[in-house]
Amino acid sequence: MGKYFSDIVEKAVSDIYYCYDNARATQAADDLALAATEQEDGDACYILARCFSRACQAWKYHPFEENQGAVYTMLRKGIFLGSAPAVVGALRMGALNGELLEIMPFSSIREPWEMVLEKAEDGCPFCQYLVGSTFYYLDIRKLRETEEHDFVSQGDWEEWQRQQILEGVSWYEKAFENGMGLAGRNLIHYYDNGRAGLIPPEREMVRQVVKKGAELGYPDCMFDLACDLCRGDEKEEGLSWARRAAEMGHLEGWRLLGDACRDGQGEEALVRALECYEKAAAAGDDPDSSGQAGEMYFLGLGADRDYKKAVEYLEQNFALRGNEGRPDILGLCLLLGYGCERDPERGRQLLEESRDTRYRSYGLGMMYADGIGVDQDIKTGVGYLKAAGDYEPAREALKQFKRGFWGGWKRR
Repeated sequence: MGKYFSDIVEKAVSDIYYCYDNARATQAADDLALAATEQEDGDACYILARCFSRACQAWKYHPFEENQGAVYTMLRKGIFLGSAPAVVGALRMGALNGELLEIMPFSSIREPWEMVLEKAEDGCPFCQYLVGSTFYYLDIRKLRETEEHDFVSQGDWEEWQRQQILEGVSWYEKAFENGMGLAGRNLIHYYDNGRAGLIPPEREMVRQVVKKGAELGYPDCMFDLACDLCRGDEKEEGLSWARRAAEMGHLEGWRLLGDACRDGQGEEALVRALECYEKAAAAGDDPDSSGQAGEMYFLGLGADRDYKKAVEYLEQNFALRGNEGRPDILGLCLLLGYGCERDPERGRQLLEESRDTRYRSYGLGMMYADGIGVDQDIKTGVGYLKAAGDYEPAREALKQFKRGFWGGWKRR
């Protein structure tokens, strides 16, 4: 039996919350599923529920699939089996409804909370994080049955809430220092935003938390520190932290390294830049990296020109950022059938909504000049091609046209 949970749950908590290894996290989830079904382990059910919650309850790169139906199923089973963390977690999730209160084997919700609190006081980082949240988000009001009417004045009520929030911050700090990296996310949010009407922001503290987290080995803090340093005059140190974050699994770190390589000189630097962007885009949630990789394949930078790969990355970019991304190149590919089946209607729409003068003007110029999906209008097409400036394909296309005797435009 582990110190705070069963052996399986103890190891799973360590592999999911105290490290950033996707293989270990995947195995941990499989082990939890067995413990939940075959051993009727309520705590295993609760940790599984957190895995199914994905982004809000785990490391962003862990390979868990979000499933809200499974979240409730696992919470319910965990509470029925007597998991104290499941009750506290359900309260925080806003899921502790009448049905769950009815089936829990506790006399009140305060009983399981005190069990979690005891483990937190004994040094369990995961429980310290849970306790921190009950204070920080003022779930403590329900746990201690405290209401505004219990106080003499509005000021006293607000002061009590402030003290609970600060108690939560104190627990987050303990969890953060003891290995629960997710607690840093809460601390950063607290210092960056404060609590409206109760506590003002302390934004100068954000960098201190980020720096401490980086030194403690948390890759998300390493990445945040890298971004901060790269924005200033400490780019070399920033890139060092970016590499460390990337190598620990924070894929956006590769984007910072890719940007640095693309700003370098020579073909070798471009090859490295493309490699970095592709690593960063692998998780499918970094539009900047997918946009950069798509453009580089479109232009043949860092690799042979590959329109099919360009379209794949640009579609990913568009799915994440829409018209704030790179609809210009994607629209051009769709219009002209580069690396994909032609789709003049969608290509035209993307180009017309794009802000980029070069690709937009070239694409619309070819559309009108060749009559792609529209009536041919060489004069309008030439106007767009000229607006593309020194973009080489546009300059080459203009060579196909000349003014006629009466001043109109026609093909040579």
